[in-house]
This record gives sequence, structure tokens and C-alpha cells, in this order.
Amino acid sequence: RCLSLLFIAWRRKANNWKLDDGSCSVMPAAFCVVLTMMLADGVAKSYGTEKSRTIRDLNAPEWSQYLMSSAQFHATVHCILTSDTLSVQIAALTVVQLSAFGMTMRRKGFISQKEGVLLYALVLLVGMIVIFDDLKRRSIFNLALLLGNSTAVLRMYFGVNKYIMWSGIVAIISCLQKKDMLSDDAFFHSLPLLNYASWCLLMSSCYWKCR
Repeated sequence: RCLSLLFIAWRRKANNWKLDDGSCSVMPAAFCVVLTMMLADGVAKSYGTEKSRTIRDLNAPEWSQYLMSSAQFHATVHCILTSDTLSVQIAALTVVQLSAFGMTMRRKGFISQKEGVLLYALVLLVGMIVIFDDLKRRSIFNLALLLGNSTAVLRMYFGVNKYIMWSGIVAIISCLQKKDMLSDDAFFHSLPLLNYASWCLLMSSCYWKCR
């Protein structure tokens, strides 16, 4: 997924693939995101594993697993919002590789379970910092966090089908782009409050799920 999104970002930078308002269409990136989800599900099914347990198999408190999982939803939202910034996708690829390296070190017994969890958390934190910096520069920080928190709650707490959920997110972002809603002052200034509410919702769902 990182490589395909890196290619999209590179093509956008090389050919100035942007909409009239300077934003980038979400459709190419959304196609890559959904396609890689389908491929991952197909591979998992062929091995007799219906669900990914990368985080849930960690020997860590349930609340920390919940919050680390929520970070992955933010990463997916950012993948859909891919622009022409190459450094972001390079950083994302680095995060994925470091996570895999840490898990290999854990399986080989070179680091303890606690050290493995700490490394994974730090890698996610670095990835989130890179994502947040990119979102702030593009003035979509609050919108992206609102969508990331909402998808995390919908999927992990309410169990909404991920394909239906992500299709809905793509439709919402496309609608906002088409109607140029981010240029509307009333909508734009309501986003910080909505973002705050989404964080409250995420923390509340974490409490009720893990209590």
C-alpha cells in the first residue's frame, strides 16, 4: 500500500494532478486502500486466518491495544487523503518496516515482550507526528482526526463492516471536495469542536470496551 501511494504522490508531483481548488482527488488513493484490504483479506483467508491479530496478540493492557489500533485508522484516513508529498509516504513505509523488524526481533527472542510493545508504540507515535504535520500544513488537521476517530469507533466498538465504512468515508470526503465545504467559514470553524467531540467519543468507547 505504501509503495502504491508513493507512486500516486510522485505522479501528482510530477504532473501537477490537482483539482481546481488545489486539493487532490481521493479516488486513486481510495482505490489502492480498498484493493490492498481485499488482497490482505484474501491472503489471510488462504492461511485460515479471518482476522488480523497484530496488535491483539501483544501482551499489553487492553486499553493500550485499543488506542494503538485506533492509530491505524488515522493512518488509513491519511492514506485516502494522500497528496503530492513524497516524504509522508516514505516515512509511512519506514514505520511499517520498523514495526515488522521489531516483531521479528521479538519472535527471535532478542528483545522482551515489553520492549517490543514499547518499540511498536514509539514507531506508531513517530508515524502519527509525520501525519499530523502534513495535515496541519494542508489545513485539514481537524477533519482528518474527526474521520480517524469516527472510523475507529465505528469499526472497533460497533463492528461496522469495514468496506461499507471506508466507502462512506470516501463518499463524505468527495462530497466535501465537490461542494468546497472546507472553504466555508462556518463549517471550517466547527471542525475543532467536532474533533474534540470525536476524541471524547473514542476515549468513552475505549473505557466501555475495556472495562
